[in-house]
Amino acid sequence: MSNENGQPTSVQTLYIGSYGSAEEHTIHVCSFNEKNGELAIIQAVSGLENASYLALHPNGGVLYAASETEATADASGGSVAAFEIEKETGTLAKTQNRVLTYGAHPCYISSDSAGKVLYAANYTGGNVALLPIAADGKLEAAASVRQHAGELGPNAARQDAPHAHCIVPLSGSPFVCAVDLGIDAIVLYRYDEVKRSLSPHGISKVHRGAGPRHLIFHPSLQTGYVMNELDSTITVLNVDAEQGILTAGKAISALPADYSGYNDAADIHLGASGRYLYSSNRGHNSIAVFSVDQTTGELSLIQHVDCGGESPRNFAITPDGGHLLAAHQKSGNIAVFAVDAENGTLTKTAASLQLQSPVCIKFAK
Repeated sequence: MSNENGQPTSVQTLYIGSYGSAEEHTIHVCSFNEKNGELAIIQAVSGLENASYLALHPNGGVLYAASETEATADASGGSVAAFEIEKETGTLAKTQNRVLTYGAHPCYISSDSAGKVLYAANYTGGNVALLPIAADGKLEAAASVRQHAGELGPNAARQDAPHAHCIVPLSGSPFVCAVDLGIDAIVLYRYDEVKRSLSPHGISKVHRGAGPRHLIFHPSLQTGYVMNELDSTITVLNVDAEQGILTAGKAISALPADYSGYNDAADIHLGASGRYLYSSNRGHNSIAVFSVDQTTGELSLIQHVDCGGESPRNFAITPDGGHLLAAHQKSGNIAVFAVDAENGTLTKTAASLQLQSPVCIKFAK
C-alpha cells in the first residue's frame, strides 16, 4: 500500500481463507501494520464453502479461492472462485465467476507467472486440473485434468489412494510439479501453452511413508524442499529445471529429537533471502526454523518455537520479511511473530486475531 504521495506505508493487506459453510464468513480481508504487528479485519466475505486455499493473480488484481468440497451444487468435485480486487482498498468485489476442478476437495491452487493458467490439486480426487485464465482474470472451464496413479505408500489409513496435495510451476521451465501424499511422489507435467494442456513428463519419488504435502523452490539455488506430512520430515531436492528432473536427497526431521507424540507436518516457506526456511507442526504445535547452506541448500535446525495456537495449518511471511503470521485451524487464531533479520529466529508478539478455522494466508501484491 502507498500513501497519497505514492510512498510505501507500513500497512499491508492480506487475505485469509477459512473452513466453514457458505453462509459463514470464509474469506477475510485484513490489514497488517508492520510497525506494531497489529491485525484488523477490513471485510468479511460469505458465499464460498471451505475457502481452504487462496492464490493471487500475478498482477494483484484478482483473488482465487478454492472451495474444498466433494461436490458443487449438482456437479461432482470442488471448485475455484475468482474475486476482483478493488485497487484502492484491497477489498473484494462480487465473485467474477466460479469453475469446477473436476476432483473432490481441491486443497491447493497456484498460478503461472504470466497469469494465464491456474493449477488446482484435488486431494480426495487424486488428480490435478489446469484452469485457463482469461485476459480479465476470470477463470475458464478446465482445459486439462490428469489423474494420478502409482504404488501407494505403507500408511494404510492415510495412503489409501492417490492424494494430490500441492501443485506449483517450476520457474523458468515448462514443467509443473504436483505433490501426491498417497503415492509418496512428485508427479511432473509439461505445460503446453498452445494446447493449454498438461502432459505426463516424469515422477520423482520420496521415501516410503513420507506423505509429501507441500513443495517450494529456492530463489537462487537449484534446490527444492518437500514438506512430508506423515513422518514430519523435509526432503531436500536437487532441481534440474532444464530437463524437468527432481532428485530426492537428504531428509531432515522437522521435530525435536526428544518428541515422540502425534504430529502432522503442514506448511513450508523460505524467507525472501533464501537463508532461512520455516515449517509448521500440527500436534507438536510449533514452527521449526532452519538455516539454509547457500552453497548446497542443505538444512540445519536452529529453533523450535511454540506456534501460539493449535494446528498451524498454514503461515505466511510479511512482504518486508519482518514478521511471520501463523493460521491455526483448531484454535481459530492468527499468531504474529517477529523475525530476526540477522539469524532468522522467531519471537512471538502480543498481536493476534481471532477467526473461525483460518487455514490460509496470502499477502496482497
